[in-house]
Amino acid sequence: MATVTAEINLSSNDLLTDVLSLNTSVDLTASSASGLSRKTITSTAKGTSSGQVELAPSGVYTSPNYIYIKNTDTTSTDYVTVYDDAGGDVDILYIPGGGWAFLPIMNGQNLKAYAATSGTVVEFMVFYE
Repeated sequence: MATVTAEINLSSNDLLTDVLSLNTSVDLTASSASGLSRKTITSTAKGTSSGQVELAPSGVYTSPNYIYIKNTDTTSTDYVTVYDDAGGDVDILYIPGGGWAFLPIMNGQNLKAYAATSGTVVEFMVFYE
């Protein structure tokens, strides 16, 4: 099995009265990954079957899973919306242009994405045991 290290560092000298310095990391054990994919989203609405991008289809991966998602658009107002198609069409995240997310997901979720602007490219990879 492969080891994937996920890290996040948050720091600021002027956000709080004290210096902010948060660092954390975790080593994840993954037997495989979906491969890094880049796909163009042409759908600008939830529930539109064509043009959405399926990020993590339900039932394909065993839990626990982790997903990396990046909105490659450079305009911050060009959001990518990620929702759970299997769980009542619940919006899970909004990723602004240039933004990214790394989060744990359950096997029963069917994650799909649509964008504020047609032609937005999303980059993603699922890590699973």
